[in-house]
Order: sequence, then structure tokens, then C-alpha cells
Amino acid sequence: MLLPPSFHIFVDHIVNNSQSDMKKVLFKILSISILFCTITSAQNTKEKIREILSQLPESSEYSVMIYNPLEDEIIYEHNIEKPMIPASNTKLFTTVAALEYLGPDAKVYTRLLTDALEWEGSTLDGNIYIKGFGDPTFSYSRLDSMVKSLADSGLKVINGGVFADDSYFDDIYTRDDWIIDEKANVNLPPVSALVIDRNELNVRASTSGKAGNSLEIDIRNKFDFCKIINSAKITSYRKAPRFDLSIDDGKIELVVKGGLRKRKYPLYYSIFVESPRLWAASILKNTLEKHGITVNGKAAEGVVAIPAIEMASSHISLLDLLKVINKNSDNFKAEALFKLVGAYYSNKQGNSFYATQAILTLIDEMGIFEAGTEVVDGSGISRFNFVTTRAVVELLSNVYFDENLYEVYKHTLSVSGRDGTLEKRIRTGGMRGKFFGKTGTLRGVTALSGYLDTKNGNELIVSIILQYDKKGGRFHKNIEDEIIEVLYKNE
Repeated sequence: MLLPPSFHIFVDHIVNNSQSDMKKVLFKILSISILFCTITSAQNTKEKIREILSQLPESSEYSVMIYNPLEDEIIYEHNIEKPMIPASNTKLFTTVAALEYLGPDAKVYTRLLTDALEWEGSTLDGNIYIKGFGDPTFSYSRLDSMVKSLADSGLKVINGGVFADDSYFDDIYTRDDWIIDEKANVNLPPVSALVIDRNELNVRASTSGKAGNSLEIDIRNKFDFCKIINSAKITSYRKAPRFDLSIDDGKIELVVKGGLRKRKYPLYYSIFVESPRLWAASILKNTLEKHGITVNGKAAEGVVAIPAIEMASSHISLLDLLKVINKNSDNFKAEALFKLVGAYYSNKQGNSFYATQAILTLIDEMGIFEAGTEVVDGSGISRFNFVTTRAVVELLSNVYFDENLYEVYKHTLSVSGRDGTLEKRIRTGGMRGKFFGKTGTLRGVTALSGYLDTKNGNELIVSIILQYDKKGGRFHKNIEDEIIEVLYKNE
């Protein structure tokens, strides 16, 4: 290693100085040497990152920011104020906003309520409501447990009806309706405050018989009260089955027409429900009857009357929901969380307008660089989302310096080499478990942001967004991983 000229001056000084001054001189030498080595290491890191990025095709656009929050030092930057399509890095803004507005101890509920204010005994002289408050993980098995608790309490007859209430969110269920000119390449089930089994019917179609035989159709959801009317056939030529799902007053019917070419393995289909309210009300009525509770009224849509008594409830903790969203990059759950943020922010109703305002307000209150930022959804599916890597780093930096949020939020992220979308990435050379991050993938876009614990004990915040039209996603994700490796070994 080449030492600075000042080193030789200090050596001469040692020879000519008394021993009492020698410790001070040696300390100065050590300090200068450490500073020089630090500067040299930083330069080497930058040069290696430049070398990695030089592999990108000329047509690729990229923005990179690497920041050491404790030292308040930018390790590397390129185009950090250039608005880029963040893909699922958008979820960082959605989930941080949820944590800030709702708090780390929050729970997200689905409740069974009644307007019969003096319910006791085996008969309920009133209506029963299922009301959702934005839990996108709510399932039929959890509903079944709630209804079982009612049966175990002795309930035998409901003289009123069964109603479903999703008014905690708006009834604009599809993204195409709330994002102008949206043409998302990922279709999602209806995003509503009331969800049962993702608001979709899951079907398996098998062709184990001969051509001309009936196509075998199985409902994968755990309930068995859906009637199947199947005229679809196994064919010897290319053909696709057609599904029509109808729901009316507790009756759920699936009509299957067309056919499917004979094949070795079954195919799986997800059929989205048109009305989450009728879906939930019908499932609840059937589940009550399954547990021996007679319902004398109808199953329909309806907003719960006030006042009302809670009969049973189920919830997921906010932190568990954030883990599902960030680790697995679940778009449907992220969009439900987006509206949930809007509901808390507005104290009115969950919708995309209030959700966007909540996130923009958070950006402003945190002092995050906001020029060029556009947030139109919660998942990052839309190509109308734009953020800068500077904004991402500043968002994560705000969390880093919040002692009440950092550790809990960090562990909602995917962990390199261990789980989620990073399970098979950044796992060699000791890097397994060292990067906590959020990936992002759209056609022509890849992103990676998060927290890195380096080999030397430093903590870095990283944000990389690449847009490309050549060489594909795998190549560009390898670029991201190579940058993380350099930072892990050199910083």
C-alpha cells in the first residue's frame, strides 16, 4: 500500500522528538493511516460498483443509492433523483405508511355482529352481519371457527337474515376502475374490506378419462355447498373450459362449459367473484346451517345497524400481514392494505384517493425527497408509479432511526437466502441472512431495496432500480446481487 507523503514527515519527526511526544505522534500516524485506508476502501467500492454497472446494455436506465445512515455518508449514487418505475418497491411505502398510521400493535378484524340487542338463549330475534375491516387473509376456515363458537354457545335459530357489510372500504373493487387508463398485466380478485378466501373460487380441472368423457371439476375451497353444473368435455384438440359463477341468497353455482384437451396433469383456475358481499353472505348462511343453526331470513348485502353487538371475531396482527406482503410480495394483500391505510388516514372510508394522500402526507412529514414521486396503488403493479432511489433510501432511513419501528419493520422484509422472494438470492459467501429487502419485478423493470449488514459490521441502506429492454430480468437481477456482494465484502 502506498502511504501519503505526510507519513515520511512523521517518521522523521519521531527520530527527532523526545519519547514523551512519541505516543502522540504515533497516534497521528495511525489516524492518518486509518483515514487513508478508509478513503481507499471507499474508492475501491465505488470503482467495483461502476465496473458492475458497466455490464448493463446502453439502453438500460438505472438509479442506485447506497447510504451509511450512522455515518450520514453516501457510499455510491447515480441518478438518485431520477423518477423510475419501482415495481413492488412501492410496497415499502404502503407498509411503512401502515406501520406509521396504525401502529405496530394494530390488529385487522373481521366480525360477526347482530342488531338483536338482547340476544340470549338458542334463538336470535334479529339479523346477523359479517363485517370486514380490511383483512385480506380472512378465510373460510376462520369463518367456520367463528360460527362453531356460536353453535357451541347454544344458538339454534336466527329469525332474521344474514347480511354482508364491506362498507369500511369503497365498492370500487378493480384497479382498472380507480387508476385512469390502467392496463395492469396482473389481474387481482376484487379488493374489498370483506374477504373470504381471496374473493375467488379455486377450481381444479382433470382429464384422466378418455376424450368425450366429462371433464372432472373439483372445488379447492374447503366448503362443499357450491353446486357444480358441468357440461364440459375432455377433448383431443385444444380447447379451454368456460366458467360462470352465480350467487343468490345462499346458493352458489358454478356452471362449466366447453372442454379441455387431454393432458397428463390437471390445470388450476381462479374464478373471481363479482360481489364480495353476496359471496360472504352466502358462505356465512351455508356455514351457519352446516353447524345446525337455522336461518329463517335471506342472505344479502347490507350495512350493519348501529348499535350492534359483537358475536364473534377473528383478526390478523398488522405485523403478520406486513410480513406476508413484503416477504412474498403479495399484490392482492398489498392493495387491501393500501385502502386500509386510507381508512385510518381519513377516518372515513378506505379508498385509493385517501390512501394516496396518506402516503404523500407521510413523505412530506418525514422530509423525504418528493420531486417526481407518483403513487397510484399499493402493490406496484401499475406502471404509473414513479419514485426515486433517494426517496426510497430516505424512507428506509426514517424507519432506521425510529427505535420503535426499525427492528419490527426490518423483519417484515424478505431475508437473503432464507425466505420470501430472496430465498434463493444473495446466499453465498456468508451473505445468507445479511440482507433484509424488498424485490420488485415488472416487464422491463427490476428493483431491490433494503438494509444490509456488512461483513465489517456496518449497516447500509440500499436502493437499486433498473429499467431495461435487453438481456432480460435474470441478467439485471444478477447485477443487483453483485452490487450487494461488493458492499457486503468491502464496507
